[in-house]
Amino acid sequence: MSVFLEELDALCTQNGYEVPKAAMQSMEAYYDCLVITNRQYNLTAIVEPKAAALKHFFDSIVPCALLPKNGRVVDVGSGAGFPIAPLKAVRGDIRAFAIESSKKKCDFIIDAARKAALDITVFHERAEAIAAGKPRESFDACVSRAVAPLSILCELCAPLLKNGGLFLAYKGNYEAELKQAQNALRTLNLEPLQTVRMPHGEYAHHVLVFRKTGENAAKYPRRYAQIVKAPL
Repeated sequence: MSVFLEELDALCTQNGYEVPKAAMQSMEAYYDCLVITNRQYNLTAIVEPKAAALKHFFDSIVPCALLPKNGRVVDVGSGAGFPIAPLKAVRGDIRAFAIESSKKKCDFIIDAARKAALDITVFHERAEAIAAGKPRESFDACVSRAVAPLSILCELCAPLLKNGGLFLAYKGNYEAELKQAQNALRTLNLEPLQTVRMPHGEYAHHVLVFRKTGENAAKYPRRYAQIVKAPL
């Protein structure tokens, strides 16, 4: 067993996550592709086996049980495919989508997902452009990790969600961001449900979970430059 797989298996076992062997093998294949591609161009600074197992893969799957069964789940600003690739590996029932503005990263997700036998639809586009089209308010859940402050992220993600859909924001120290995002949450009809803490004492990470309680005004999301200049 590789160091990566050994570490990931230990993290899952120690924290009560029953992950099928096939899912572990898919995540290992995805990790192997990440390491190889990262030598050609920078996808992530975290490639060391133990660190990647914790901070990319285990971190991604922590809230996997919250995703709706057979739901359409979209990852905004997917980067190298986190958290959507590990989530799809563990929750094979979901229909997985990744939105990423970098073509190199999109190409990587497509290639790595194929090698890991993961069915992920990849949009080489900005989230606000996707939300202005047919996918608007069509997803059951939206996940996002290490993309933007919560007040900005809410406007990018909420318009993608159907009424009753879940927004899962992966954050480190979140208290200040959550306080600053109160107006955005109210404006975009996002109701706080719970905060899931990473069950690993050495790595303080959280997933903030919100439910969408109503449709969004057609003017949202605004252009990204406007969102950043004047967050809700």
